[in-house]
Amino acid sequence: MFFLLCTTCALHAQVVIVGHRGGLYAQYPESSITLFNATAESFKNDTVFIEIDLRKSKDGSLYLMHDPTVDRTTTGKGQLEELSDDYLNSLRLKTKGGKITGEHIPTFDEMLTFIKNRNINLMLDIKAPVHKQALEQVKKHRMENRMLVLTFKDEFTRLVAETDQNVLLSALIETGEAWNAFEQIPVRAGKRIAYITARTPAELISRLRQEKVRIMADVSEDSTNGGKPMPADGYRVKVKEQQLDILISDYPVEAHHALGSEKRQQNEN
Repeated sequence: MFFLLCTTCALHAQVVIVGHRGGLYAQYPESSITLFNATAESFKNDTVFIEIDLRKSKDGSLYLMHDPTVDRTTTGKGQLEELSDDYLNSLRLKTKGGKITGEHIPTFDEMLTFIKNRNINLMLDIKAPVHKQALEQVKKHRMENRMLVLTFKDEFTRLVAETDQNVLLSALIETGEAWNAFEQIPVRAGKRIAYITARTPAELISRLRQEKVRIMADVSEDSTNGGKPMPADGYRVKVKEQQLDILISDYPVEAHHALGSEKRQQNEN
């Protein structure tokens, strides 16, 4: 878990890869344990971040689910927040093509247990205002230093900072005003992440780099590249142009191979 523990290392020593929902690979159910395991195994001795979406059930449990409903990815129907744990646990996950599998919807507690001795860290996209509950579970498992919390609103960014100073904390930074607002929120040194987009001005990216802030961006191949991995050079150009430390990808295995191949070439030279 070197990336999280080494907060004073030189930037760009190694680009961290985040698998969006674990990776959008059609042969596996979205946000499933088998998918997470397959992605992690492909990274071998390197650590992969897996982005997961958390929603709260009617009974108050946290489940991994991107959509507000369970319709698209499971055998059930309905808004997750209105469904009981008994019903949710009876459902089975489906692949993108609609094939029913034997897998159930993972709970957040199950996910934290699963990654304990694996080369996996987590990026938490918390869909409901249950940040404190989620971070309490993280603390219970003693995994604060393996978490990156994704936020898009100042109120949630501040809430996470007030709840736990040991997790990495990101905020969407598309303007100088957004960065100034983020700077006003007390965050432990080395834990602040700037999540940029194509709208983030180049001069602001340079400012972030000068201030030694780690920079993160999303490739979004599923929507920008026809649902296919980019050519290897595409990932390399993305990292270079936006000066990235962290790359979020729908196809983390291919991104890792592309950037890992570049790193191997640099070492050989």
